[in-house]
Amino acid sequence: MSVTLNKEIKVDAAIWPAAVSSNGSTSLYFDMRDYSQALFVWTVILHSAGCTTTSTGTVYQAKNGSALTSAAGLASSTAILTASAKYSQLTITVQTAVAESDSFDITTYDRYGTALTALTYTLTACGTTATATITRGIIMGTAGGTASFSTTMTYMATAINGSTGSVGLFATATTTTITLRGLNGGDTVFLFTASNTTNFTITNAYVMGMIEVHAGKLTSSSGFTHLALNVVNESAYYTSAVCIRGGTKRKTNYNQVAIDTELI
Repeated sequence: MSVTLNKEIKVDAAIWPAAVSSNGSTSLYFDMRDYSQALFVWTVILHSAGCTTTSTGTVYQAKNGSALTSAAGLASSTAILTASAKYSQLTITVQTAVAESDSFDITTYDRYGTALTALTYTLTACGTTATATITRGIIMGTAGGTASFSTTMTYMATAINGSTGSVGLFATATTTTITLRGLNGGDTVFLFTASNTTNFTITNAYVMGMIEVHAGKLTSSSGFTHLALNVVNESAYYTSAVCIRGGTKRKTNYNQVAIDTELI
């Protein structure tokens, strides 16, 4: 019989989706007495001008689930997400003033954090065909040389998704925006830089952070048995988090679990 994941690890919502600001939000406190490790994962949508803001996650320990008696941070259990670091998903608003020779670079990273070759995408003059044939070039216009901003947006997505486009990324276009995301879920993260940040404006940046803690880091001599994640954002950004505990076989306490019967 195959082992199902829900009996090997315990997954709980830690912070329900909500706007979290500089005041911070602390998750539920999770009991570690039956587990050897905990992994906190949180996601944030950052959307300030230039996307230079940060989200800071810190793991705290407490003596019980309410943390009314005491709570303290754990050494080396803080991670800081910078929106301009590595994106999980990104929405860019393109201005109608975008011009020939404007360009942007996309650098992708594999699941091990290794940077792949950065690719440059450059806008070219309005072409005479309706197909973007220039390698990683984005033709500004439609057949016959007629300028068309919405068609240029389509060509941007086509260039990114083409055979010479960025590895592991998928782009979709609207009449004014380009959205980039990993083609294989979270296996690919990326950087985006534009030659003209006025014409290419980042409007939504989706980032993800993780902190893994071994239960041995808890100050057990002082009675600390529970862990929680605290998240502080520079501004009120939409945030959510989960806690994954493992190291001991444990059945889930939920009855809304679907299991592939072919695995059993």
